[in-house]
Amino acid sequence: MNEWSRNVPYSPIPARLRSRRRPVIWLFVGVLLMVGAVRLIGEHKPATAGVLGFAGGVTILVQTGKLISRTRTLRGRPRLAARRGWTYRAEDAALPASTRLEQFLRNPPPAFAVLSGTANGVEFVVFDQHHDIGGHDTFYLARLPRPLPVGRVSIAGGELVSGDTGTPEVTALFTPEVLRRIEEALPGCGYVVTGEWVNTPVAALLSPRPREIEQRIDAMTTVAAILSDAADELTSAG
Repeated sequence: MNEWSRNVPYSPIPARLRSRRRPVIWLFVGVLLMVGAVRLIGEHKPATAGVLGFAGGVTILVQTGKLISRTRTLRGRPRLAARRGWTYRAEDAALPASTRLEQFLRNPPPAFAVLSGTANGVEFVVFDQHHDIGGHDTFYLARLPRPLPVGRVSIAGGELVSGDTGTPEVTALFTPEVLRRIEEALPGCGYVVTGEWVNTPVAALLSPRPREIEQRIDAMTTVAAILSDAADELTSAG
């Protein structure tokens, strides 16, 4: 049981997160905009019709995505937690800042649909942050068993792509063999590694499905275990 799972009371879903009223209202607005666009076409005003049609289409797309994501998340994530023996919380305002990661240091929005537990012997937490304009970010964080001598590096396609890639510590830790094993954990998945975390942020219009969440948790915690073992080998060799 990790620190995100201790002494956690039953976490009811806040009414503002359960409510589908706002997306439904905006869907109605989108439909009205589309109807207005059709009428303007009949009145031979194509330019104005195009603007209204575009605005209506975007509104309908974004709000439909919100409805699908909200339903998928509020139903699927608690069930996933129950099935895997993990912990689910509907909302946690303090969680993002508690990670001390740079992107969460300046008044971050609350963590929503928080899933936490242990996989492959590594503690993890998954949560969403919503955007007012639609869409959301899903953050997958695995805590490294012990801090690494790494500032920040990004990994994609089995290669170091940015960050402190030229330091002796990074060169010694991220050998070709280690990078190959990281890529094999989930081909095509990118990671950001700091001294304490393996982080796989995902920005999307729709919320991830439970199966996708499980895959990324397994990959992320596997990568954390690989890096921890590699660091231990370096320490032993030194």
